[in-house]
This record gives sequence, C-alpha cells and structure tokens, in this order.
Amino acid sequence: MRYLNFSADFMEKIRKGEKRATLRLGIKDYKPGEKVIIRCGDKELGIAEIYEVNIKKFKDLDEMDVLMDGYLSKEDLKRDLERFYGKISEEDVFTQIIFELCEI
Repeated sequence: MRYLNFSADFMEKIRKGEKRATLRLGIKDYKPGEKVIIRCGDKELGIAEIYEVNIKKFKDLDEMDVLMDGYLSKEDLKRDLERFYGKISEEDVFTQIIFELCEI
C-alpha cells in the first residue's frame, strides 16, 4: 500500500475531516478506489480511500477546491504550496486527490 504524505501540522485537519483533498505538483498516478496510508510527518494517521483524482491548472482551482484542501483562501493555499514546491504559476498543473479517512 502506498503512502500519501503530509506535513505534521495537517494531522488534526485530516482527522476532523477539514482537509479532504490534496494537491500534488505534476501528474501523479493515484486512482479512485485506491487505499493509501496517510502519514503526517513521521506518524501514520490511518488509511484513506481515494474517491476522485483530477488534473487542474492552479488558475482553474475554485472555492470548493480550496475548502476541500483545508484552506479559507486561494492565497493561503498558494503560500503553503510554495513552501513545498517553490514558486508556482497560474499555469502549473496539479493532481488533485480527494480522499476520505476510513481507518484510524
């Protein structure tokens, strides 16, 4: 089973269901129905099922995408993405992975 890795500071948001999606730079090969181990920092939180995988440019992300990712604004989301990936542009392509934690 593959891992879906997150920063440790996302653990509570994922556990509470406030973060139900993640964006990964580039095109990734996750599939709907796939189960993954959620790891936050160096701790395993549990198992999640992937429900949907979308390929989107940053400019095409809407308010629902931002909220599912656990953010209140697109600017906050971009700031955090740039912590992990460096400078991103509106044209950068991301894989959006929508998941639900099913086992803790």
